[in-house]
Amino acid sequence: MREGTVVVESVRWGRMAAGMYAVFLAVVAWHTLIESHGVRIEPAAGLALVFAAAVGLCLWRPAVAFWLSLAGAVLASLLTRDALDGVVWPPPVLAIHVSVLVLSSLRARTRVLAERWLFTLLAGLVLGLLVPGGAGLPALAEMTVLSGAALVAVVAVRSRDEAQRRLAQARRESGQARARHALLEERARIARELHDVVAHHMSVVAVQAEAAPYRLSDPPPVLTESFAAIRSSALEALTELHRILGLLRDEGAEEARPALDQLDRLVARMAEAGVPARLEVHGEPVPLAPGVELSAYRIVQEALSNVLRHAPGAPALVEVAYLSDRLRVRVANDAPAGPAAPLRTGRPGHGLIGMRERVAMLEGELEAGPRPDGGYLVHALLPLTREGEA
Repeated sequence: MREGTVVVESVRWGRMAAGMYAVFLAVVAWHTLIESHGVRIEPAAGLALVFAAAVGLCLWRPAVAFWLSLAGAVLASLLTRDALDGVVWPPPVLAIHVSVLVLSSLRARTRVLAERWLFTLLAGLVLGLLVPGGAGLPALAEMTVLSGAALVAVVAVRSRDEAQRRLAQARRESGQARARHALLEERARIARELHDVVAHHMSVVAVQAEAAPYRLSDPPPVLTESFAAIRSSALEALTELHRILGLLRDEGAEEARPALDQLDRLVARMAEAGVPARLEVHGEPVPLAPGVELSAYRIVQEALSNVLRHAPGAPALVEVAYLSDRLRVRVANDAPAGPAAPLRTGRPGHGLIGMRERVAMLEGELEAGPRPDGGYLVHALLPLTREGEA
């Protein structure tokens, strides 16, 4: 059954229950007014209809229901004054009016609720003073306590419902905040992945385009201009890439996840690009958790990209060691043969920041800085979390 159908059925059953309750109270009031208080049949029937209408209107016209019930209660009290023996209102009439008072105040503001209670109290006070010798005042006190307790219960129920509503709203907002936080984290992760992959390859293109004319003995001017245009376009793309990724980083399942067994191909590509690198693996390779393996690969990739950008032609050594409880990744390069101007990519890259974030997320250690001989060293220790343990 759909939600809309459930709501319609609930409303229908609520109306039926209200109608049955109104008919029941009307019959009780009619019988009591005739049998216990000597009211004639016609006035008793009229009052019964008034009270039935008041109860029936509580959920649709609460203000009309209250005033109709109060008028009926006053009229019933006047008609039965001689037979009440010190009672301000006949018991069934009091029960009906308190019911109407409660039902008509379920959705009313607290000020309106208090005003209706005061009007009821004022009407009871006037009727109580009409009883000779003040005999109606004790009954008035009972009526005041009864109606006041009923309204306090209404306020308590409404306060509970409001607290539950606010709690549900807070939970929804908390869930939305968690979803936004997860989205921002995902955007930041995507930014790092894009930087690691795209910036690496664009840097290779720029360096290759810059070095290509010097590998030819006498390149034609058109070819030189073409290589210059390629390099310029690559650098411009890098600048735009950093700008876009900066926006993602400021605000906040991988496909084709690279693995450490692909490092030899990465080293070969870097050698073709102008970085004579070699790879050494120590220890027995073991299956690693995806996060550890991906982070280790990206650290090597970014470190070699930095060598290509800042020390092209400098030999580099990549070491991966499987220790007893750690995975050690070490990338060291010698000093460049001559002064190397860094690529002007518009702003500092996020590579080293991304390395530190990856290592910190895995609770590892990272050291990166210049070596005494003029080269550079990146040294990372990652927890040796095996696949299936994380």
